[in-house]
Amino acid sequence: MQRDRTDPSLIKAFEALYRNTGMHAEVSQHDSSGYEDGLVRIKTEDGRVFTLPYEIKPTIDRRHQLVSFKTSYGGALLITHGLSSTMAELCRDMGIQFIDYAGNCFIRQPGLFVFVSGLKDSQAPKPAVKRGVTPSVLQVIFAVLARPEVLNSNVRKIAEAASISHGAAGIALIALEDLGFLGNSASGRRMLAKPERWLDTWTEGYLGRIRPKLEQYKMSAPVPISALLGRVSAQMGEIALGGEAAAESRQLGLKPGTLTLYIDFKDPQIMRNLVKDVKLKRDPDGQTELVSMFWNKKELGCFPTVPDALIYADLVGIGDDRVLEVAARLKKEICDDVASKA
Repeated sequence: MQRDRTDPSLIKAFEALYRNTGMHAEVSQHDSSGYEDGLVRIKTEDGRVFTLPYEIKPTIDRRHQLVSFKTSYGGALLITHGLSSTMAELCRDMGIQFIDYAGNCFIRQPGLFVFVSGLKDSQAPKPAVKRGVTPSVLQVIFAVLARPEVLNSNVRKIAEAASISHGAAGIALIALEDLGFLGNSASGRRMLAKPERWLDTWTEGYLGRIRPKLEQYKMSAPVPISALLGRVSAQMGEIALGGEAAAESRQLGLKPGTLTLYIDFKDPQIMRNLVKDVKLKRDPDGQTELVSMFWNKKELGCFPTVPDALIYADLVGIGDDRVLEVAARLKKEICDDVASKA
């Protein structure tokens, strides 16, 4: 749904753009071309007009958020709070055009190149949406993405699927409704809004908040990844393929350059056997990573690959172009599946 041209977020960004570059911007009332937020018209001082799709993201402070944005929205103009100089440089390097509330911007169009960074927005508020997406909310989002039908189960079942307490599950459902992720039909059935937003929120939250806290090890092996894959067997409930190896297993047309294995670390014998069988050694620069399983294996399943939403997050975390192309295809599959089942 296209935003109103009086949206305070747009007004502040457009005023800052004019103040620092002399360029005028306004929301176009034409078709949004499939973009959730709509189109913006940017007019230069010499009268040229450029029309771009745009998306508003309240806070961008991590590289993986930019990778996720580019994967989801392609060439759309990012509108956000003040970007740091580092994030502005990353936007330029990744080809993500942006304007922020402080007046920083990167716009590259035929015959036009504008790049401003280093300006601060001292009045930028911390968005309530970010505060509302807690680890428990992320766990519920992941459970629903993996098994959409669980959304309309009772709270006890949702809690089991998400591996959180009943109380946390109830609070998470309220938060999801407050944040606009959920609606209710006349019959009381929970209605999932915008699967893409669920997947984007899960991906950012997993890469930024959940994964860094998981037990994980970088390893190397005496054989290439292709040969190593042939010697690693995913085991029901003990070892599951993630990342590029999972994408290959799902026949998504990706030749793995890394090997990600999710392992049940509760049984130390599993890791010992794996390391011994394929001759893995600790190596901070290794292309093989062992990561702790964090979900309810009985409820969400994990054989021979992790759930698709986790494969997607892993691919976005890798971030190179060949992987992101595959991630974009997988994203469509996930969102179509969730929309049809939830």
